[in-house]
Amino acid sequence: MRKWITSITLLFLIGTLFSGALFPGKARAADTIAWSAKQSAVYDQIHPYTLNWSGNPLDRGGLNLLKMAYTTKSAETDMVINQYGDIGAAAILDLDGEGLTDPTDASLGGFANSLKIKKGAVYLIVLHDGSLAKIQIDRVLPDNGSSITKVMFSYVLEQPEEESPTSPGSGGLEIGSPAQDAKNPAATYEFVGDGSITVPWAKQTGHVSWDIYRSDNQAAYVKMTDFKLTKPEFTDHYTFVGHTYLYKVVAYDKSGNIALISEAIKVVIAEEEAASGNQIVLQINNPAAWINGDEYKLEVAPFIHNGRTLIPLRFVSEALGAKLDWDGAARRITLTRGEDVIVLVIDSSEATVNGKRVTMDVPATIYKGKTMVPIRFVSEQFNQKITFDDATRKIYIAGHSGETSDASDDEDTDSDKEPLPSLSGDYEYFIGSWNMWVPAGQQSASGGVLQIEKDGTFSYYWNGPKTGTWTFDDTTGKLQLANYKSGWDWTATRTKEGITVSTFGVYETGTRSR
Repeated sequence: MRKWITSITLLFLIGTLFSGALFPGKARAADTIAWSAKQSAVYDQIHPYTLNWSGNPLDRGGLNLLKMAYTTKSAETDMVINQYGDIGAAAILDLDGEGLTDPTDASLGGFANSLKIKKGAVYLIVLHDGSLAKIQIDRVLPDNGSSITKVMFSYVLEQPEEESPTSPGSGGLEIGSPAQDAKNPAATYEFVGDGSITVPWAKQTGHVSWDIYRSDNQAAYVKMTDFKLTKPEFTDHYTFVGHTYLYKVVAYDKSGNIALISEAIKVVIAEEEAASGNQIVLQINNPAAWINGDEYKLEVAPFIHNGRTLIPLRFVSEALGAKLDWDGAARRITLTRGEDVIVLVIDSSEATVNGKRVTMDVPATIYKGKTMVPIRFVSEQFNQKITFDDATRKIYIAGHSGETSDASDDEDTDSDKEPLPSLSGDYEYFIGSWNMWVPAGQQSASGGVLQIEKDGTFSYYWNGPKTGTWTFDDTTGKLQLANYKSGWDWTATRTKEGITVSTFGVYETGTRSR
């Protein structure tokens, strides 16, 4: 989800910065980056999956180049290489034709977060601490085009500039000292989780265009704009947990002269708080289950029925902390967790959630004398986060604990268990084919075609053809896509241009196919 700095206070503050708290910029020749002596290394802990190129490609860790050690912590990772020949970093640029030890122009732009590796290619990457490095791909093994198992590379590190207390921005300006700006920012904001930061400011008389400069963890300011902005707003799509960013705005008049340079705005990206509820792990056809690492034996192993995962009702209610009531005469199940109430009827596709009727494509049922419920439907109604591992067929559930200590935690974790949509409201706007696009600076990429059907299903191509189900929220007017890309649940929102589909700080834009 994009994070907007939109409070009245901030808009007023930035307006104040431009009106009185700015200082003229000093133009000078563009700087170059000097590099350390060449070193060699081997990357052999190859990432087995595709990279999260539409979000943070370092989300599962990789190599810390400064320590030459592998880590599972995203905030300490500098680069990652997967078996398909992709390389990811916080920001990466192909320096076509430049040698490894050649000085590098500090005004370069057009960074992406992942690229295809090429033998002999030289890449400029932004490290986790905001400093820079260059790497050269020397050899990729095996040489027969099969899945990569090892990459030999050379690298150089940025040589720090000690002669000046100020930081020349990559556009050739003395923007100021990040260390000093971090101590005395004009304003400080804190956001949680990876994602995008949108910084607006008040347009001042005589200012017609702007550039944005950013310092990452007090590294030198880098110009983020390849071309001058003509609207007083900038969205930074590459912000990551564990980083502190400083932003400065350079304003220009109609003649292209620098009018003013703003004071720094400080943005801290913090880690999301760990879920306070139980952490549950299940596996298809395995009677063993785990709650917070403790193993339990299920009376009936989870299984897939009509494309949905069913698990024993008693376990799911106890694991999620939900109160369970059973009406044998009516064959009705009532699950209560905090203010949320779910009512299911055995072998009935109709359920009630907080008094609202919804339709499920697979109902609760009796199997081997045990009541089995669709794990995804129940868990999502209780706002639990569900992830799936196709390789191991494991299901992971995490979220906030319920309010009743003697209740049961009722959740569904199969990627395809979800209620059919309520046929009301403006859901019909979303029906049809959408050409999806993944914004990423100059390296934006097609997100393929998303086909949303009226029968409550959707389809797309993502490492092969995929399908899922959707629900429509009458209150918000948004469409919920269950198990869209990367196994996450995404939210589709109507926009003037089409739709935006987003989840956990990642988003795609869509325009209707003609």
